[in-house]
Formats: sequence, structure tokens, C-alpha cells
Amino acid sequence: MNRAVCVTTWREFKSNKVRLVILFLLFVAPLFSYTVQRCQNPDSRYQDLLTPSIVAIAYALLWGAGAIGREMQHGTISLVLARPISIVTYVISKWFAVGLAASVCAFQAVLVEHLISSVFCPSLAFEPEFLVNGAERFIVCFGTASFLIFLSSLVSGLKDLALLAGLLFLLSISSSIIQIMEYLPGGRTGKIAEQVVHVGTAFGQGVIFILDPVVPVGYFFSGNFTEILSVLSWLTMVTCFLSMAIFVMTRKEFSYASE
Repeated sequence: MNRAVCVTTWREFKSNKVRLVILFLLFVAPLFSYTVQRCQNPDSRYQDLLTPSIVAIAYALLWGAGAIGREMQHGTISLVLARPISIVTYVISKWFAVGLAASVCAFQAVLVEHLISSVFCPSLAFEPEFLVNGAERFIVCFGTASFLIFLSSLVSGLKDLALLAGLLFLLSISSSIIQIMEYLPGGRTGKIAEQVVHVGTAFGQGVIFILDPVVPVGYFFSGNFTEILSVLSWLTMVTCFLSMAIFVMTRKEFSYASE
């Protein structure tokens, strides 16, 4: 881990006013809707209305978009790698900086929501849902960060967002194709349709796991470790994306000029 790379990543984010505004809106919008809902429906104060942990993806996207691509576009990555720092350390440091920053922001958001819950209904102050939600956000942020680091290593600037948008578009297309194929008649056409459905379903499940890994943290809080394989799957996914990012970076030639 390289502290300078992490600090530079965070400072670059702070210097971007647009991102700061979006970060503020991501933090305030759920709180506003949450508070309004509780005011309009007093009975809901007896329920745990924390926003789902999947919202942490937005924080990861905000921090991770162009994490490496911007430095490749501006040519500053050559200056960074000219120092005594390896590509492996650089990639891991970028991943850690993005994952940690997004996790802290996502956890702070759910912490404020939990404090509001405690004010409206003090009995919710010691409910375990808060800790489970917070832990899931850390998992989502670091998992999504590894995927974004890989995408950012492929292209320059913010083109990684275009790659992500294209992936989500393919996901929506495959979902539509699956719905059509399920209504086709039997026979040879039906077998082809069945294979297409299997491939499309596997692709969709893979994308969903990348963006929102299913790790039942609640089981671990209750002392049940039967779902340890889900953690190993998550660790494998993160390792694979970071390894692919390192592989791509080692085969690139960096210049000092902007693209």
C-alpha cells in the first residue's frame, strides 16, 4: 500500500466540485425522503427503514470513476510510476483508496439514518440491522471498487463509465431476450432458446454479483458461519479484477502527453 497514491486520489476528488455536489446529494436525498416518510406515517417509526446497502454502489461509482484513467489521460501516471513504486502497489493502493473512501461515506450515511431512527424510536438504537447494513456497504464498496479499477485500467479518462453503461445495457438486452425466449415453442428452436436463456441468466447473475455481492453478513453476526463460501467468492472476485487490472497495466506504454 502506498500512502501517497491514496492521498492523491482523495485530494483529486476533493478538487472536483461537481463530484462534491453529487456526493452531498447522495448523502442528503435518502435522509430527506426518510425523514418525510416518518413524518407522514407515524406508524413507520416502529420499523427499521434504513436504505438498502446497495446504495453504496453509487458512492463507489462516484469515487472510482476514472481512478486510473484520468491519470493516463493527463500523463501523470508516468510520473507516478517513475518513482520507486510498482504497478502492483499502485493498483492495490488505488483500489484501497476508492474502497475506503466510498465505504466511509456510505457508512456515515447509514449512521445518520440510524441516529434519526433512534430519535423517533429509541428501541431501534440497539437493533443489529444497523451494523449488518454498514458491514454490507463495506463489502459492496470494496467489491465494486475492484471492478471499477479494472475498467479504469482499460481506458483513459472517464471512458470506464461508458464501459459500465454498455455492460448494463447488455444486461437489459439479455433480460429482454430471456423473456422472449421463454415463450418460444419446443423442438430444436426450443433447445436453442433454452441454451440462450441459460447463458443470459448466468451473465445477468454475474453482473449482479459484481455490483451487489450477496454476502449474508447477518449470519456472521449471529455466530453462524455456514455462508463462509460467499465470502470466499467475494474475495476471489476482488482478487481476479485486481489481477486483471495489474496484467493490463503491465502491458501498457505510458507517455507524458495527454490523449
